[in-house]
Amino acid sequence: MMILTQQGCLNRQQRLRERMASLRVHVAFIADNRDIYYFTGLLQQQWPACLMLDAAGNSWLVAPSTEGKPCVQEYISYEPHTLYTNNPDNMRRLNAIVERKLSGSFKARRIGWQAEAMPHVLAITVARTTDPVGWTALDDTLADMQRRKDLDEIELIRRSIRADLAAYTAAQAAIAPGVNELEVLAVAQRAAMLDAGESVYHGGDYCSGEMGGSARDRRIEAGELYIVDAQTVYGGYWSDLSRAYSVGNQPTDLQQSIYAHIAAIQRNLVTLLKPGLRGTELWKILDRQIREHPALADFGLVHHAGHGVGLRAHEAPDLNRDREGILEPGNIISVEPGAYVAEARSGVRIENMYLITETGAENLSEYPMNLIPTHDPLAQPPT
Repeated sequence: MMILTQQGCLNRQQRLRERMASLRVHVAFIADNRDIYYFTGLLQQQWPACLMLDAAGNSWLVAPSTEGKPCVQEYISYEPHTLYTNNPDNMRRLNAIVERKLSGSFKARRIGWQAEAMPHVLAITVARTTDPVGWTALDDTLADMQRRKDLDEIELIRRSIRADLAAYTAAQAAIAPGVNELEVLAVAQRAAMLDAGESVYHGGDYCSGEMGGSARDRRIEAGELYIVDAQTVYGGYWSDLSRAYSVGNQPTDLQQSIYAHIAAIQRNLVTLLKPGLRGTELWKILDRQIREHPALADFGLVHHAGHGVGLRAHEAPDLNRDREGILEPGNIISVEPGAYVAEARSGVRIENMYLITETGAENLSEYPMNLIPTHDPLAQPPT
């Protein structure tokens, strides 16, 4: 499996220290496993861990024992299971190691912490052993750093997208009247894992005839529109894409018209996306364009226009009517114009992912937009 590079992790640690200096933070404690991975290259989801980075360049990590070599000066491991039975007290094991590590090491310093992620027991231990003069939440600082992707992050997202698109090729080959939604999801999951070469997460909206929702124990019906809005996670990084397919290969005139309208909006996006564009403005543009279709004039865009994608499925910058985000070089975003009409059973959403560059945007998810599904999984779908 590909993971983040050591040099990338070191660069991100240095950038965090620069942010800490501006905030007058002496030491940072990172407890969210996704952010620990971002700085150390240790990819693990299940067990509690704690990373310490100080302004002087020191670093240590307490985490489960692993074969990997995290990018820190000192790695202290604990056993998360006993003879392959998961330990029920791993947070307490972690906390005891952190307490021993901190006792007598430094006092009266300003602590940087994750308000959204640090467990209460760990916060109490840090407070008791370091006697800080104050606490500064780093959640917004980390979110801002992660808006702009490094080269190693971009490569992992490209790989995640590839596995996601393999799932789409398999999913549309399975779409036919009478097929169970769970079967469509299952063949897509299999394709994503085979493309990735390992067990990866793949899921999302696999609910036919609806705006969205999880796959159900239900057979899909001829005449429905099947929106597949699916995500894959590879090497800790997400992809998020969407396509819509007609069930039964005989779409109505209304379905064809709505699909062509949304597809045209998606194709034109690459000319709109550029640094400085506000997410609220992009939402207004898409809402206005969607309403240009007579059947959609009263509906417009009923959800967000998209969002950043990375270590989390939804990140900054936001592309939203109600919350601002501004595009910058290095952002990786999904953009998802959609329209939903009961008479069309039920709608169309087409989502691509883009890397914002200095001069515009690169479509990272080039893949055919075809309303009628291709039923040969080995064939390239028609454009």
